[in-house]
Amino acid sequence: MKTFDFDRLWRVAERALSQPRLDREDVAWIRDEAPKALASFPRVTPPATIRHPAGFSLSGAPVRTFMKSALLLSGQKALGRRCGGSLFYETVEKELALGIMRSHFHHGYPKGTYCCTYCSLAIYPVLRARAIRYFDCNVLAKNLEHVIRDRQWRFKTPPNPAMLRWALGGD
Repeated sequence: MKTFDFDRLWRVAERALSQPRLDREDVAWIRDEAPKALASFPRVTPPATIRHPAGFSLSGAPVRTFMKSALLLSGQKALGRRCGGSLFYETVEKELALGIMRSHFHHGYPKGTYCCTYCSLAIYPVLRARAIRYFDCNVLAKNLEHVIRDRQWRFKTPPNPAMLRWALGGD
């Protein structure tokens, strides 16, 4: 695997969430460089720990979920609603969708959640952006909001406040 700048991915994803458009350099990087560097996706090994631009750190399995979410959000912003038909970003979308569906149908977790609090918060912006075509993202996002607000499931214990602010977009 070609060396990949995960810190840049987090920054581009942040811009994808907060700005109406990405600049040319970000678009080119998402369109050309990310798919080349991560060509073995989903068999990519992300860093063990990340420092997210929103001020929180993650380690372990949630890093992979944040990676998928960041790629999909950035790909959609850079390339259009369906990521310009990119096979790479379609694979990212399918992987993330399967994980969300598996969490509910195989594990019985509430609809719209993932394996844990961190991963559920990682996918929330993807659901709000309606970036997955395989199900009604609005319904899943609303259900996840309800789970968070009513402190259900794994949200009985309040999550990291910085991560919650980032995921909910200041809601």
